[in-house]
Amino acid sequence: MTVKLTPRLKENLNKMGISELTDILSYYPYRYEVIEYIPYKDWKIDDKIIIEATIIDKPKINYYRRNQSVLYLNVVNEDDYFRVTIFNRHWLMNLEINKKITIIGTYEGNNKILASNINTQPLAEQIGIKPYYSLNKGIRENTFLRLVEQVIEKYENKIVDFIPETIRKENNYLSKKEAIKQIHRPDTQKSLFNAINTLKYEEFLKFNLIMAKRKSDAFIEDLNFIKEFDMDKIIEFISSLPFKLTDDQSKALDEILSDLKQGKQMTRLLQGDVGCGKTIVAFIAMYATVLAGKQAAIMAPTEILAKQHFNNMQKYFADYNVEIGILYSSQNLQERKETLEKIKNKEISLIVGTHSLFQEGVEFNKLGLVVTDEQHRFGVKQRQSFLLKGDYVDMLLMSATPIPRTLATTLYGDLDVTTISQTPYSNKKIHTVLIKQNSFISKIKEIEDLLDQKNQMYVVCPAIEKGSENVRNVNDIFVNLKKHYQGRYSVGLLHGQLDNEQKQIVEKQFLNGAIDILVCTTVIEVGIDVKNANIMVIYDANRFGLSQLHQLRGRIGRGKKEGYCFLLTSSKEDEVIEKLNVIVNNNDGFIISHYDLKLRGPGDILGYRQSGLPAFVLGNIIKDSEILNKSYNDAKKIIKDLINYPLIDEYLKQSENEGVLIS
Repeated sequence: MTVKLTPRLKENLNKMGISELTDILSYYPYRYEVIEYIPYKDWKIDDKIIIEATIIDKPKINYYRRNQSVLYLNVVNEDDYFRVTIFNRHWLMNLEINKKITIIGTYEGNNKILASNINTQPLAEQIGIKPYYSLNKGIRENTFLRLVEQVIEKYENKIVDFIPETIRKENNYLSKKEAIKQIHRPDTQKSLFNAINTLKYEEFLKFNLIMAKRKSDAFIEDLNFIKEFDMDKIIEFISSLPFKLTDDQSKALDEILSDLKQGKQMTRLLQGDVGCGKTIVAFIAMYATVLAGKQAAIMAPTEILAKQHFNNMQKYFADYNVEIGILYSSQNLQERKETLEKIKNKEISLIVGTHSLFQEGVEFNKLGLVVTDEQHRFGVKQRQSFLLKGDYVDMLLMSATPIPRTLATTLYGDLDVTTISQTPYSNKKIHTVLIKQNSFISKIKEIEDLLDQKNQMYVVCPAIEKGSENVRNVNDIFVNLKKHYQGRYSVGLLHGQLDNEQKQIVEKQFLNGAIDILVCTTVIEVGIDVKNANIMVIYDANRFGLSQLHQLRGRIGRGKKEGYCFLLTSSKEDEVIEKLNVIVNNNDGFIISHYDLKLRGPGDILGYRQSGLPAFVLGNIIKDSEILNKSYNDAKKIIKDLINYPLIDEYLKQSENEGVLIS
């Protein structure tokens, strides 16, 4: 069968992300409507109805606002007369008297119908489950429905089953061919349910197969990975710290140190809420690696965080014979050259840096451990480039976007997962308030009182300068605050477009307390630790994701005082207010990331966009956790016996070649 597309239709399909005809097979409806015929005598108010009727007089139309209209029709069905109303269908004015039409809509009582659809197709052809697609404005619904029919007819015999037959039969999944037909043209609600579940499972299975294959390929067993270190020296170092490790930190450290002693490569994720103390656990693991005669490096996503790690290391290891070095992109050339030479000669054992660490020209001498902070900010390719800097390198990834362990084990299927749930100052409160942006003036006095008590403040904006969208920007807010508080509070400005020297000056001034109010973008989101910063104002908070808001809020209340966070929004939408209230009512990162996963999916939260993993079109990792877990367990079994699954083996090879495993 030949499917003909006009140039205009092709263009509109491309705008929908459909470049090949076969893409239409996986362009699923976003909702369905069950249309069943109910005789008029059984109608009740608010019933969804469908009826065939004849127009008895000329349609009438009223226009209101710009391009808005309401059209009225009088129709008859046998001996029953109805008044039909439909909005924004001005072309129906062309319907002629005595024309037979089908009306789909809601019964309002007193023989009045509010129609959602009026067409000339026979009623019998429209009863059943109707799919609705998200379409470009240039494509009519009926055109796309016909196109779907044609594509299914053309390709249905070429659709191959990806799910192994044994798993399909065991779980009553449909064949791929039948699932595609039923999701687009369901016979019954049960067949639609089965089709959706079949395709969800296939999505999850592909994801988990890639993760399981990645873990299998990364598994390297070699005695050279064993790191022998003096545990007494580790205990001595822990005792020297100015704080006591929590039970969770101690358990996490035990798991990591145990890995380091094994004759296989460690690939472990250390996850925990903002401020739970992941970094010190990583530092201790790095120290153990150094005691074993190897180098250890930690990679941070920003220079600010890298310098903070470097300064903390210098403080903690001041009384220990450990040389520490740092590399970052804006570093003085002479200093960088000297540091590179010392790393190469192993005069430096602990190395801190940004993405500069995995660039050419950086030569390590027995690199034994790589720690990646805020791992979702780095792509898989970047992390793997770093691992290639040594022969027997263990890997520890850290994430401050914690999710429940069972879910983490599945989503991070290529890693072992360690979770820190406790925070060192669990009794310390951060007060969060949601305020309408135009009512913020009522809180100014409260904030000024807090500033007068020697607290410092972050003011976060979503934009650097004024743009087309009506959102607050740091440049305007900085100018206004500097002018308003001249002589009373010192105001600083920090954003990504400042040159490195300016950034360093501002960071140092804020850290030393010379700046009272820091107006900034999300450049401060990751890991910045200023103990005296206890106030945060976030303009246009609705512009940020929940996990990002929680990360930002994690910058305050890091000392002994309580924190105060003010979320400002101009939005009146119920969904926005509900979302922001999740932050107001929760300080627990596990709960917040759970909500965020529901709202945005793992691509945005966990960094899958950067790791090349397939997106979930139908599956929801929260709502469909049972299917997700089933596919996870099945994938592990399949990978162990891949020779008996040639189709899956070919898919994994093709995925790797096309860059799905490495972005």
